[in-house]
Order: sequence, then C-alpha cells, then structure tokens
Amino acid sequence: MSNTVVHKKRRWPYVLGGILALLVIVVGVALWRLDAILLKTARDQAATYSQKLGRPIQIGDISTKLFPTLGAEVENVTVGPAEGEELALAQLDSIDIRVAAGPLISSSGKDIQVRNAEVSGLTVNVVRFPDGTTNVQRLMKRLEEQSPKEEEKPEEPKQPTDLSGVHVERAALTDGTIRFVDRSAGTQARELAVKDLDIEVKDLQAGKPLVVDLSAAVLADKQNLKMALHAAPLPPTLIPTPERVTLKAEHIDLAPLGPFLPPDVGLQAGTVDADWQADLGSAVPGGKGPTRFAGVIKALGLRFSGAEGGKALDVVLDTDVTGDVAVGDLALDKLNLDVGPASITGKGRVKGLLTEKPAVEGLELVGKNLDPAAIAEYYPPLRKQLKGMIAGPIGLAVKGSGTQDAQAINIDVDLTPVRLRVPDQLTKDSGASMKLTASLTGAAASGGALRFTSNADLDGVDLRPGLLVNKAPGQRMRVNAAGTYKPSKSGSGMTVEIPQLTANVLEDTVTGSASYATAGTGKKATTTFTADLKSPKLDADALLMNEQEVIARNGGVPPPVPPEDPARFNGYRGEIRFNVGALRYTKMDLSNVTGLVKMTDDLITVEKFSSGLYGGQVVADGTSIRLGPAPEKRPFDAKVKVQNVEMADALTQFTPQKIMTGKFNGNVDVKGVGYTPERLQETLLGAINGNILGGTLLGKDLVAAVSEPLAKALPFAAKSLKSGDVTSLGGDLPFGVEIKNGVAQLERPLSWTRPEAALSFSGGIRLDGTLDLTGGISLTPSTVKTLTLGKVTPPENIPVGLKITGKAWKPEVTGVDVKPAATTIAKLAASSLAGNLIGGERGKQVQSIIQGGQEQARAEAEAKQKELEAKAAAEKARLEAEAKKKAEDEAKKRLRGIFGGK
Repeated sequence: MSNTVVHKKRRWPYVLGGILALLVIVVGVALWRLDAILLKTARDQAATYSQKLGRPIQIGDISTKLFPTLGAEVENVTVGPAEGEELALAQLDSIDIRVAAGPLISSSGKDIQVRNAEVSGLTVNVVRFPDGTTNVQRLMKRLEEQSPKEEEKPEEPKQPTDLSGVHVERAALTDGTIRFVDRSAGTQARELAVKDLDIEVKDLQAGKPLVVDLSAAVLADKQNLKMALHAAPLPPTLIPTPERVTLKAEHIDLAPLGPFLPPDVGLQAGTVDADWQADLGSAVPGGKGPTRFAGVIKALGLRFSGAEGGKALDVVLDTDVTGDVAVGDLALDKLNLDVGPASITGKGRVKGLLTEKPAVEGLELVGKNLDPAAIAEYYPPLRKQLKGMIAGPIGLAVKGSGTQDAQAINIDVDLTPVRLRVPDQLTKDSGASMKLTASLTGAAASGGALRFTSNADLDGVDLRPGLLVNKAPGQRMRVNAAGTYKPSKSGSGMTVEIPQLTANVLEDTVTGSASYATAGTGKKATTTFTADLKSPKLDADALLMNEQEVIARNGGVPPPVPPEDPARFNGYRGEIRFNVGALRYTKMDLSNVTGLVKMTDDLITVEKFSSGLYGGQVVADGTSIRLGPAPEKRPFDAKVKVQNVEMADALTQFTPQKIMTGKFNGNVDVKGVGYTPERLQETLLGAINGNILGGTLLGKDLVAAVSEPLAKALPFAAKSLKSGDVTSLGGDLPFGVEIKNGVAQLERPLSWTRPEAALSFSGGIRLDGTLDLTGGISLTPSTVKTLTLGKVTPPENIPVGLKITGKAWKPEVTGVDVKPAATTIAKLAASSLAGNLIGGERGKQVQSIIQGGQEQARAEAEAKQKELEAKAAAEKARLEAEAKKKAEDEAKKRLRGIFGGK
C-alpha cells in the first residue's frame, strides 16, 4: 500500500511538465498565428498605399515577442519604383521596437517604457531623370494631387497631451544611406551617397534633458558631418525647448550635389567647413539665460551657372556674439559676415540696455557694399528671386555714443542710393531720398521697456503703384516717433508704446500717440492697438487716389479685386480717436471732426462721431460695418443725426445738379449689404425722418405746370401762371420715408400749403433718383381768379390731380387731369354770369343749379385723386410682394445648396 502512495506522489512532476509543454505549444502556435495575422494585415495596408503612391510596397516578415518585453520586428520593407523607374525609392532592413511588458500591463497602459526603438539599414534612392525631375519630386506631386482639399474649420481648444508616463531608453536610426543617382546625362548613371547616417536619442522622458546626435559621411568614406541638439529638461508634453545646437563639417564637397538641387540653383562647385555652436538661451520661446553664437561656417568657392566671368562666391560667418534679451546685454567680441563683395562687421559691448542707464563700450556695426545686384553677379538665382525689386548699396551703421550719464545706440539706414521696384506697392529711383534713423536710449525705470526715437524720410518714395496713396516722388512724407518697446516674457509677442507721433504728409501734419501689441501665435494670435490723432487740417482727397486715378494708373481698366479671407481680421482689437479741424474728403468739406472708432475682429463700430458739414452738424454714433466679407457682401448699419444741413449742397453728392434748397433736421437710420447702387437697390432698408426748413424744389414750378393745361381747357380766355422753375415747400415741411426694395416710399402723404395752392403727394423715389409721386394741387381762389383773368373767384380751393416722374434733378409733371377742375371753373363762371343777367330770386335758383354741378365736378376731382393714390398703394404692394418672393426664392436656393439639391 505504501508503494502505491509513493508511486502516485511521483506522478505530479510529469503532469506539471505536460501542462507546461502544452502551454508552450499553445503560446507558440498563438505567436505563429499572431505573426501571420499581423503580416497579412500589414500587407493589405501596404497594397492600399501602393495604389495611393503609385509604387509597390512590400513587407518581408513580422515577428512579435510578448515576454519579458512586448515587441515587434518588421523586416525587409521596400517602397519600389514607379512606372518607368528602375530603382526603389526606399529600402529598410528592419524596424525593431521593444516595450517593457510588466510596467505596461500593471499601469493599464499608462507607464510606457520603450527599451529600444531602432531603424536599421534604411536606404533612400534619390534619382534625377533626364527631364530634370527627381523621383522624390514625382512622389510629392502625386501625394498633392490625391490629397483632398479640406475645408478650414475653427480650431477647437485642446488640452496639452500628458506624456509623462513615456520613457524611451533608446531611439535610433543606424547605418542609413541616401543615394543620389544622376541619370540626366544619359544612360551612364553617376552615383554618390550620404552614408553611415546615424541618429540617436537616449533616455527621453519628462524631467530629463534631451540630446539628439546626428553623424554622417557626406560624399565621403568616413563620417565628416556631426550635429547635436541639446534641449532643456522635457515638460510632460515632451515638447522640447532647444538650448544648444552644435555643427561640425569637415570639407564637404558640394559639387556632386549640384545636379540634385533644383535646376534654377545651378550649383557647380563649392565646399563647406563648419565648427559652430549656438547656445540659444532666451532667444527661443521658453528658453532662459544668455544667447551665444560662436565659431566659423565657411562656404568657399561656390560657383553657379550664369555667374559673370565665372566668379566664385565665398560666404564666411565668423562669430563670437553673446546677448541676454532679459536685461539687454550684447557682446560683439567678433562678428564678421562676408557674402562675396558684401560684408557686415561688428564689435563692442552693450550692458543693461533694458535698464535706466545702459553702458555702451565701442559698439559698432557697419555694412559695406550691401548691394543685392552685386551679389547676384556671383549668385544669378538671386536676380530671379528679387525680380528687380532692389538694386544699389544699402547704407547700414549702428554705433554707440553719448556721455557716461546719457548713452545711446544710434541706427542709420540709408536707402537713398538704392533703386526700389516693389510690385503693387512702391517705387523709388536711385538718388531719391529714403532714410531711417533711430536711437535707443535705455529702458524706463518702471516698466523695463526699451526707449527709442525714430525718424523716417520717405520723400523720394512713389506710393502710387499701390493704387491707394497718391504720393509722388519729391512730395513730403516724414514720420517722427518716440516711445518704448517691450518684448513679452513668452517671446511670442511685443508691446510698442508711442506717446509722441508726428507725420508730415504732403501739405498736412498729423500728431498724436499710438500703441501696438501682439501676443500668441497662429489662430490664437491677437493684435491690440490704439491711436489718438489730431490735425488742424487734412486733405484726404489729395492723399488718397480716387477711382478715376486708379483706373488711369492701371492701364485704363479697374484693377482686379483679390480674393479676401473673411477671417483675416480675427484677433484684432483696438480703437482710434481723432480730432481734425478741417477735413476734405470725397469733395466734402467737414469741420471740427471728432470721433472714436472701435474694432473687434472684423466689426468696426463708430462709438462717437461728430462733424460740421454743409453749414450744419452731423452725428453718426452707433454706425457699424463688417470688413471681413467681400465688398459686395459687407453688411452695414448707419445711424446718422442731422441738424441744419443745407440740402442744396448735401444732395449734389448724389445728383448731377442741385435739386432742392433749405435746411434739413432729422434722423437717417438705414442698413444694407454692399455699396454699389445695384446691391443697395436690393438690400437697403431703413427710414429717414425729419423736417425741411425753408425748402424749395428746384427745376419745376408745380403750380405753374398745372395752370398751363388748365388755362387751355377753359371755354373762355385764361392765362397760365408765370413759371419760376421753383416750387416753395413752405417754412417747415415734416416728412418720413421708408426705404425698401430700392425705393424711398413716403410713410405718409407729403403735404404743404403756399399762397398759390395746397399740395399733397404720396409715393416714393428710387435710389437711382427716379421720381414716382402721385397727388394733387388745390388752387386757391386767388390763384383761380388770376388764372381766369378775374372771371371766377371760387368759394374754395379747386383740386387738380397729377403725377411727378423723371429724375429728381429734372422732374416731369405727367397725368395732369384738368377736366374736373375746368368743369368746376366753367360752371362757376356760368353761374356768375347767369346771376348777373337774370338777377333776383330766379337768378339765385339758376346759380344754385349750376353750383350743384360744381359740387359734382369737385367730387369727381377728389375721386380721381383717390384713384391715383390707390394705384400708387397697389404698386407699392406689388413691389413688396415681388421682393418677398425674390427673398423666398433665394432662401430656397440656399437650402437646396445646403442639402445637395439642384
């Protein structure tokens, strides 16, 4: 029995071993199947991208590992040649990634420890074909053609990604090669290579400095290029802040690379040597401490095709420069930059520029032969890049001066010898005056901002090519400013305060103060500004080009309107105050112009505006406009109060001649979209209400115009009234118009009384000046007596219906219906004659019968006038219905566009 028990106890090792063996087999099979599944998935993806790139992508094998590290190795990846090519674009021996399994599993994927991430044996073949293109250029073009154009969407704020749980012990590219194969000369290919390319990063994790090392053998058998990037301890986002960059190059021959550069470069020969280091410090966003550039970079014997006389260009940068932006220190122990015949040299020191009393020790920065045209003789592509915009030596000098207690840095830039041709902006001939002088005198004690003064002489500049400012060469334009400059602590913005600003422009002078500040980058960038400007007089008509001048300078045709980005003003915030004693603008003479205009993104709001105009006063508080949309789509809302403005002068801005006299008091409250007459006829809405004091309508005497056909219609001799081509509007004429559908429609009949007649009209006037008024003129008894040469003096007014059409400056009286009035006057004449002839009671009876006919005639005249008014109301309703239907149709079209309909 005991033997049986021992025998059973000894069986458990075999059972456990069998279980372990089974697990090993299961895991092996799982890994084998996993590798196969991953390989199939990767090859399927490769086939998809092969179609996209137009190049076959092949993957040799994938192997995975689960313990003690999770890892995968991809082997023998090839991006093959496109159709018509022979060499593969890229080949890769292996990609090996290993991640510690224990921390990854125990932390649920938060603790990612990458033991190794290595790319080995990468070879990239850059092939230049007989047509001058390369396989890389062809690939980029194909990608560009296939990439869908995505609509720009508003950027949503995102929280920075916390990658503090990521630790990469080593990441590297080893034994890389970039082969350059030149087939442009024929079938015999020339080859060169950048070999032994190694890039390595070690111990990448939050809280530790980052070091990236790169070395390569550039067109040589051994490594002759070394670069290193050192960054500050990484934040949780792992976004580096560079601190130091070093570069070492040992006599790299550039000539073999020439054929692989863009053809317009034309590099034929040259060498590069470098031993240079940049300690970036606070010169980069987020950096701290001083900045230093030390060492030498030499590019010698650079020869380019087309160089005059085969001249070789030497470019040498030799520096030992240290600066600290935070306190304003600068040490130019050595600064020599030579570019062919041009050079910039510097020496000296500045201490405490951002303090109250800076110290300047022998500072000097001088430019010699800074002539882009002269450099282009060595480097011909520069001519194409400059496009003839600049030629001639630029004068540059920076020097320190002053006493121990009052030191300054003086900057002089002299462009007088330079010829400038900036397309669509400005031109300047050689010898025409253009200078800039500035002086830096240390920081203010309170804010640590750098104080400066600057003077710009632009007398020799021609700004007319910009088709905006009408300043010819020789006309005065000088700007003097004094203020402070302060960079932001983040390094992504600045603040400029200018408490003293003077601009002498043509014959006028503007003084005041201004400020300008920027912050942020990209879509989050903001620009804040203020200005407070004053001028005793300003002739904007002389300074700004009008439409006729623009067309004349543009060859007789209107310049094309460039496409505009509706969001181009996003981030702008500011306000401008102004006070101008006398302003000439669009042939209007304004006086005592004061205002405050604010800007928020593209919205311009007139907070305050007041001006004397045409003998009266205009206030436009609350007016607004959006600048973002194209001009024909810009919405505006105008709110204007007017007092005692002379109508004769005001209306001539919109009509070819005067149409009315008198003074206007009232309010203009209109809104619309666009500025052209065509757009305003479709979009302008609003109302104008007020009073015309002592007004007259020029161009037509309405009473006389009615009297002539009436006189002809009478059965007895009569004489029309003498026309003075003027219609008095009385002492105080209230009126109100509603602007809609391109018509200023009277809100209520326009009625007034004068000694000759009582006048009343309804209807409106189109924005193009076309009149459409319907109404009547009731002739007073005295007027009828004069008209009938004393034969008839009616007991009350005699009405005559009519219409007023034509242009406002040349009105036409039409539709005059004199029949009822002529009948009434004729019956009154007959009644008077009968009473005189018959006499007594019988005569009174005859007069009563005739006068009954007069009542009927007057009723007919009134009915006719009501009929005309009803027709005018019906026409107004028809126009409103048409506009409503048009708006509905437009809305339906937009909806169909939104939902993809046709």
